[in-house]
Amino acid sequence: MKKESWQGIKGSLVYEDDKAIIVDEADDIKDTEKLSKRLAEKGQPIKEARHQLLKNSIKKNIKTDPLKLSSWFNRKYDSDNAKKTEKLESNKPTRQYKQIKNELTFFGESFLEGFLGFYGLEVDNALARYENNLQIIETQDLGLSNEKKYYLGQSKKGELKLATSELPSQQIAKEELNKFYSRQQEQVQQQSNSIKSPDEDTDNGKE
Repeated sequence: MKKESWQGIKGSLVYEDDKAIIVDEADDIKDTEKLSKRLAEKGQPIKEARHQLLKNSIKKNIKTDPLKLSSWFNRKYDSDNAKKTEKLESNKPTRQYKQIKNELTFFGESFLEGFLGFYGLEVDNALARYENNLQIIETQDLGLSNEKKYYLGQSKKGELKLATSELPSQQIAKEELNKFYSRQQEQVQQQSNSIKSPDEDTDNGKE
């Protein structure tokens, strides 16, 4: 039985064979018997559980800025609903949803529908950004050794894609991640420097 944790994500995955469950800090991961029972009763395919773990955590950090929501309505040529965003009292989706539901007579069903569509899009975009970047992954054997291992990798719709072999420690994993992004930044800089404008080429060709 193994536990899998992702950089910046609240909660972890516990899996065995092809089944997984999501656990949080309140769960006792030392009680492997209890975890085995939960896996047998509520276990999901690992890809589905991993995707759900990441999405659930990212959703908690999403903020829906009323100004962005207003722009979203305006792009849909819905100026009436765009104007109503001024009345939103928070940028936290749960509070906004409660306010809209409590004041539905003012906001209306079309505003609620638009808000939910915008929120869903924000979640999908944030999840895509997270999945497109390399992350530090910690795995731990649950049982006798409780040994932790570290990797760099990505999750693509719940499918694990490792970019490195096992790394000796979390600190080294952080260093490797920083090196990767430094190299990536240098490559982008070199590419932009190597692109000459048509004017430069013309000037160089003149006698």
